[in-house]
Amino acid sequence: MMQKRMMMKKKIKWTFKKELLICFIVLSVIPLIISNCFLIGIFQTAITQKEQKRAGGQLEAMEALLLEKFEAFDLAAERICGNQQVKEGITAENRWEQNRVYNLLYQETEGLREYADFRICDAGGVTRYATGSGTYDVTMPDYWGILKQAGTNIDQLVLRDAVGYQIADGLSMQAARAIYNEEDECIGYLVLDVTEEHFDTLCAGSVEEGTGFCLLDSFFEEIYSTKGAKTGGIAGTLRERLLSGEAPDREADSVYYEVRAVGDTGLYLAIGRTMVFTEEILAQMLFILVIMTGISLLLCLVVAQILSSRLSEPVRMLSEAMRLAQNGNLDVRLHAKRKDELGILTGNFNQMAGKLKRYMELQVRQQKEINDANIAMMQAQLNPHFLYNTLDTMKWIAKANHVDELAVLASGLATIFRTSISEEKWITLSEELRLVEGYVEIQRIRFHDRFELDIEVPLELEDCLIPKLVVQPIVENAVIHGLAECEHGHIFINIYEKGRVMYIEVSDDGCGMDEEMIGLLNGRNKEKLRGHLGFRNVDTILRLYYGEQYGLSVENQQTGGTKVVLKLPHEAPGMDD
Repeated sequence: MMQKRMMMKKKIKWTFKKELLICFIVLSVIPLIISNCFLIGIFQTAITQKEQKRAGGQLEAMEALLLEKFEAFDLAAERICGNQQVKEGITAENRWEQNRVYNLLYQETEGLREYADFRICDAGGVTRYATGSGTYDVTMPDYWGILKQAGTNIDQLVLRDAVGYQIADGLSMQAARAIYNEEDECIGYLVLDVTEEHFDTLCAGSVEEGTGFCLLDSFFEEIYSTKGAKTGGIAGTLRERLLSGEAPDREADSVYYEVRAVGDTGLYLAIGRTMVFTEEILAQMLFILVIMTGISLLLCLVVAQILSSRLSEPVRMLSEAMRLAQNGNLDVRLHAKRKDELGILTGNFNQMAGKLKRYMELQVRQQKEINDANIAMMQAQLNPHFLYNTLDTMKWIAKANHVDELAVLASGLATIFRTSISEEKWITLSEELRLVEGYVEIQRIRFHDRFELDIEVPLELEDCLIPKLVVQPIVENAVIHGLAECEHGHIFINIYEKGRVMYIEVSDDGCGMDEEMIGLLNGRNKEKLRGHLGFRNVDTILRLYYGEQYGLSVENQQTGGTKVVLKLPHEAPGMDD
């Protein structure tokens, strides 16, 4: 057998080899290389342009942001320096006048203090008022530096770096404007101190990761820079290029630089952005391209040995047939024309589908017979149990009372007994309810009219077919167990339909049931329900006929007593079987 299989395998392999597509050997390797190189070039250009555009956009946004703040500083400085209270309060020693100046200073700098500290100095450069906690008692020279520039540039806010003025930690830039009285004498200065912390607040959320940003003076000296700019040494690189006559805004060492003047302030913004697509990455991509090309060529050679054009269609047909069989269509068959392995698989599939169909039919038939036998057996169990109780009642009534009630008992018993021993498995709902009424008449005689029965059923449900003797055992449980200790009880049968499902509710106002027993009944534990034959058998009958989603459930009512619900379909299944 093994030798025969080996010969069959060799024969199939040889057949496939003759039918292989020769083009698999040269499976577009050259177009693959050309297209990938072209895509890498396009990708590199697009990424570079995108990064440069993004860097330019960030630079433009930062310039607009700085110009906006500088303009706000200028307007605030103009209002403060032109205010008469400020002019009078520069040299004031009165606390009330000083407080007026403080209030004015804080009012005019509202919304700007997180970007700069504001100070008002007298003509000698002594700080008289300040918004920053670390800039009190500071004296600045008025004969050089920022105050000297402010004094010579009337009605202008002068900007410059803070070299030589370490009046605050991390001071990066200062701005000043002279304050003149009515005689055009300089009586003081408004000074703005901008620290690195202020610049960090200004730039927060505006600089992307991988981007270095710095603010330079007219000599390309660094005024402020982000962490990325300090690490990359942007200011030093741009100064070297400027001294050597090179253009500052070009790419070098995988970093793109760009410089932009900040309006007419004399300051410059510089940005350095690390390029995503570097020469190293390009070399790696080309190396990967070479490796993938070799692998693709090798895969083409391997695949050419095991595939052919004749393989795809039979496999597709076989897969489709298996899907249909999986969904329950066991009549599907394939017409095998091939003599190779696929033909063998097709033939085996046809045999398997046929055998499986016969087996399923046999299983269904056997299961139906088993279910019929179980249902008949359980219905037979119900009959003697009730018959014994009824006969016992008739005996004691006959001995104790000698009344005509025996006729009623005998008539009701005959009707129920005749229905229980009949060969019909299904009766209408109205017939079942008549049996229940007959049973209740018997029990009312037995219990001396200690309970009443009410039934509510829609007319359209009276002709529905249900298994016989499924409601009577539940009513019997309600009478025997629920109302046994009651002086006067009530049983209510409510029948309704919801979503093509019929519900039969049997409620009593008796003593109810403990939660442990309710859990056992709803859990369908056969081992622990040996003493509850009626409930267990009715539930089993419903589930065997209709399925596991149907059956009985029980619950205690809030007003007292117990309610048992029979859930079954509106229509009886398998009536033609």
